[in-house]
Amino acid sequence: MLFREAMDIWLSELPSIPIVQWYHRIPHNETYWTNWPTAQDPYINSAYWHRTWLLVLLELEPVQG
Repeated sequence: MLFREAMDIWLSELPSIPIVQWYHRIPHNETYWTNWPTAQDPYINSAYWHRTWLLVLLELEPVQG
């Protein structure tokens, strides 16, 4: 019991240090919308499951045509 309590305290105090990188390869279709993040303009992480997805949506522009 004491060990578990000590581990709860110790683990909650540990810093979060990322030790790996994960590259997203997410294709985007520009048939209807443009201004997706690209290698030339990587303004934000475009992963739709990421917190930054709203920022991507706000930057998209409809295709004129």
